[in-house]
Amino acid sequence: MRKVTKLVPYFIVVFGIAFFVQLFIIRYLPYGLYRVAKVLSGKPYNTFIHPPKTNAKLRKVVLPNPDFIYSALFYDVSNGYVVVSGEWPDTSQYACIGFYGNNLQPYYVVNNRHNLDGQFRFRLTSSSESPTDMSVVKAQSEKGSILIRMLVTDSLQIVSAHHIQQGLKIEVL
Repeated sequence: MRKVTKLVPYFIVVFGIAFFVQLFIIRYLPYGLYRVAKVLSGKPYNTFIHPPKTNAKLRKVVLPNPDFIYSALFYDVSNGYVVVSGEWPDTSQYACIGFYGNNLQPYYVVNNRHNLDGQFRFRLTSSSESPTDMSVVKAQSEKGSILIRMLVTDSLQIVSAHHIQQGLKIEVL
């Protein structure tokens, strides 16, 4: 029994260290990953990035899904509004836009099946104004990212998706 009680302080230290390491990973790792992704993009804030269609050779992890074409944007709303606009594909081709904070967590996602009229226009703001309609999105952080995904199941949808990518617009107001 004495041997066990002598080990109790060591267990407390080990569990204490494990607790703080886990807390550090949960709290700070997403922000670090965001910063690394932003630097690796090589693009300035508020600029769309259209990577090539994914294939099996490019998949280092489970995601991204090769059935989708992606567009990404690192935003910065510290100096004003950012307006993102574009065209949705028709509802036979699924598409969605997701807004992510600098902790990599999504805070607003909408797809082309939410009774939209074929066009979208979102005003992203960091101000404390409350959104009055669906087109105003309150950013969870001044810097973050936007990801647009479009399902492509055949060559016509790939052409359509590339056409839609070219029509995406970003305005900094």
